Amino acid sequence: MSTAMSTATTEPSAPPLVTSRRERALRDLTAEQRRSQISDGHRLIRAVRTRPFQLYSARRHATRAVTVDAEEWLAAVMPALRAAVSRTASARLDTALARARKRMNEYGVRRVGSAEAVAEALSDGKWFRTQRAHMGRAELRDRVARALRHGEPVELVFPVFSRKPFSPVKNRGVAPDTAELHSLARCAALAHTVAALSPTGCRFTVLADGRKYNRACGTPGPVVAAYQDTLRRWVTDLGADGVLRVVDYEEWVARGLGAADLGTREEYYQRRAAALADRYGRLFSAHAPRESLERLAGTADPHDARGPHDARGPRGTPAPHGRHDPHGAHGAHDPGGVGGQLAHTFWSIATSVHYTALGTGHQDLPDGPCYPDAYQEAYALYVAHLGRPLTGPGAGGLLPAAPYGRAATDPDLHLALREEAWEAACRYVAISLTDRDLNLVRETAPRAVKLTIHGKPGELHFTTAASRDANMTAQHSTGGYALRDGRARPTFRYRIEREAAGETPVLLHGAAGRGGDGPHLLPQARLERMQQPIAYVDDPAPLLDGTFPRLLEDLEI
Repeated sequence: MSTAMSTATTEPSAPPLVTSRRERALRDLTAEQRRSQISDGHRLIRAVRTRPFQLYSARRHATRAVTVDAEEWLAAVMPALRAAVSRTASARLDTALARARKRMNEYGVRRVGSAEAVAEALSDGKWFRTQRAHMGRAELRDRVARALRHGEPVELVFPVFSRKPFSPVKNRGVAPDTAELHSLARCAALAHTVAALSPTGCRFTVLADGRKYNRACGTPGPVVAAYQDTLRRWVTDLGADGVLRVVDYEEWVARGLGAADLGTREEYYQRRAAALADRYGRLFSAHAPRESLERLAGTADPHDARGPHDARGPRGTPAPHGRHDPHGAHGAHDPGGVGGQLAHTFWSIATSVHYTALGTGHQDLPDGPCYPDAYQEAYALYVAHLGRPLTGPGAGGLLPAAPYGRAATDPDLHLALREEAWEAACRYVAISLTDRDLNLVRETAPRAVKLTIHGKPGELHFTTAASRDANMTAQHSTGGYALRDGRARPTFRYRIEREAAGETPVLLHGAAGRGGDGPHLLPQARLERMQQPIAYVDDPAPLLDGTFPRLLEDLEI
């Protein structure tokens, strides 16, 4: 392919809106910030490969589960969480003030002000894993101070909580569960802390981005809408709606762009997705995904605008983490470029796509179990064999996934699913790069501090789970409790990990038939109708003997 042809297919010509905003993005954002990002899916794939038949069948799920009254569950959990939010915010406020006093020299002040105190709260290791190179305390203080000078609340924006995907290895249903509830409690505690330290208060906006990434994953719109609705109801139940709000990302973007520019964005995304599929699609093989993606990750994108001071280093110099570019300044190896992003995204998105080839039949919020046994088996087999070639031996002596029989082990089915995952990866990277080119978050909220679940320069790496599960996110896991040592500790795990360990699902009853369409019990009614656990526990005894509420008294978030 000629260079001119590569240019035409990899980077579509940009309309004026994109050109002007991309110039500002190139000025304001590092190359690392401009990359698309998605959580790593390799650990889950390995977990499925080692235990593909460990998911509970419908019969085993029914015999293992403990059923509790929805009102009783709420009466135990919600007050405990509200108390934990208050207790945590008070403790972190004191910690932030003490740390600010100790760091007056670092801030260059003789007296601690609100900006320094807020900066310390936003640097707290309880919530953040931000690298100093990504954002130093003084820089963070200056951002906060700008908002205070304008008389504005300290604004935090956090793109997260897309949806729970149709993925039986991750969950047993698509409604929010205890994982989302505890993550929201962490957000609430941070928001209350910042609000107490700032004379102008705090506005913490969760940008629920399920509709944005539905371009790639295809989760039905009603499922995404119900997911967001439950999050908003739980924010109110936590007593945090004065400082924390859940906003649909697409609606937030629409208010910032206007109708005409919104159309330009969508058109540019469509052209970019087609360009990615055209350039890189010829390099991907659904028959041998591992080998083809390794080659694809080493394919340089001629439009990777990496400057001499890029965080990944100038061309020809070693990349971070010991990854050396063997091709030097003139080679084609570029694992951090678009090809590398597509390869990484494929492995992550493969367990999040709503596959048409498998056909759950759910185009609305499910009224009944999400996953029949046959669906679970087919899905687990697909994920377990995802790295293997469909024909012939694979790299490292991996056994081929074929020959198969029909049904769940039909190679044509696996081929179709892999193609869907690849197409989804292209669309995911395309919409991510489109919004990075448009610099949407910074343009829409210029004085906001952006939080992210991925550590990037200029952004704060916020962890939505406690330290032991800090790499997990609620939307891609199931929530639960470890009930031991007289305490209840929140846990975030993949469903397949929980059921392989023999954990007990906790089901709710009474919500769907007791005014479940009203505001109080609607989230619980959704879980009940799907027969989806609100949580998993490692020991059902406290639920059976009535001691569970006492274990929640010292709950940590």
